[in-house]
Amino acid sequence: MTKQNLLLVIKTIAGDREAFETLLQSQKSLIRWLIRRRTDCPEDAEDIHQEVSLKIYQHIATLKCPEAFSSWLRTIVVRECARYFDFKKRCVHIEPILELENHCVETDSDCIPALYTERLEFCAALESAIESLQEPKKRLFNMRYRKGMCCSDIAASTGLKTGTVSVKIFRTKKQLWEILRSSCVET
Repeated sequence: MTKQNLLLVIKTIAGDREAFETLLQSQKSLIRWLIRRRTDCPEDAEDIHQEVSLKIYQHIATLKCPEAFSSWLRTIVVRECARYFDFKKRCVHIEPILELENHCVETDSDCIPALYTERLEFCAALESAIESLQEPKKRLFNMRYRKGMCCSDIAASTGLKTGTVSVKIFRTKKQLWEILRSSCVET
């Protein structure tokens, strides 16, 4: 680690926000490289990068040895990648379900195979969960998954940063998943 980066780490630990931003900027390529080794999907990489930045900000004050920052940073990236992909495996993929809801028609459930009936029920539960979201989250979610807009287009439309849009959509999907899980437990 360079002396300049070490000084930035020390200042960041002391609470200097400007030093933190400079430190993040200096480590940006390393973080992206470490994430890219684990995923080829740009949206996943964006989500993980945002979470890594947040973890660094939240926990850097606990770093006892500033010289160990590089190892500590690598550990955070590896853990966040693992956590993200573990969550993604457990997560219901909403995109195909939203496509399915366009094909859902009202009909006699006795004539429908059980799997299709379950999907219809899930579509109804998903729609209810989406409706329960607060308006800004619902709007971003609908722009992304119902209108098919990419994060950069949503950012341009809303005035938010692309990374912010990506993080908000990721967290909204996580919230929807929790709502759906809790509704399944209740029934």
